[in-house]
Amino acid sequence: MFGDIFLELKHLERELKEILSFYPKGEMHTFYPPVDIFEKDGSMVIYVDLPGFTSKDLKVEVKGKYLIIKGMKRIDRMEGKGLNFHCLERRFGNFERRILLGRIPDTENIRAVLSKGVLKIEIPMLKDEEKQIEIRIKEEE
Repeated sequence: MFGDIFLELKHLERELKEILSFYPKGEMHTFYPPVDIFEKDGSMVIYVDLPGFTSKDLKVEVKGKYLIIKGMKRIDRMEGKGLNFHCLERRFGNFERRILLGRIPDTENIRAVLSKGVLKIEIPMLKDEEKQIEIRIKEEE
C-alpha cells in the first residue's frame, strides 16, 4: 500500500519538474539540448540538437578529458517589449553540457560543424598505449 503511494509521489514529482522546466526563471533559464555520442574509426562523434542557434551563440572547448559545450539562446523580441505570451514552449536560455571523453583527445584535429540546427563534433582520440611494467616489491623486516 505505502509502496504504491511513494511510487505515485515520484511520478508526480517527475511530471511537476517537466512542467516547471518550461517556465522561465527571470530572464533566462537552463536547458539541456539532447546529444548523441558514439565512437567511429578511433574518433568520438557527438551530435547536439541546437535549432535556432548560430555559431556565435555557441562555445566548444576541451579541458583535459572533457568536452564542454556552452550556448545561449534568447527569445525573439522582434515585435518589441511588452509582449503578452499565451504559450511559450520553445526552449531558451543558457546551457552547458560536459561530456567525459574517457581518453585523451587529439586537440589539434577536432572538427565542429553547425548545419541545419545540428552541431556535429568529431574528436580524434589519441591511442592509449597499454604499458606492462613490473613493479618491484620492497620487503621490510
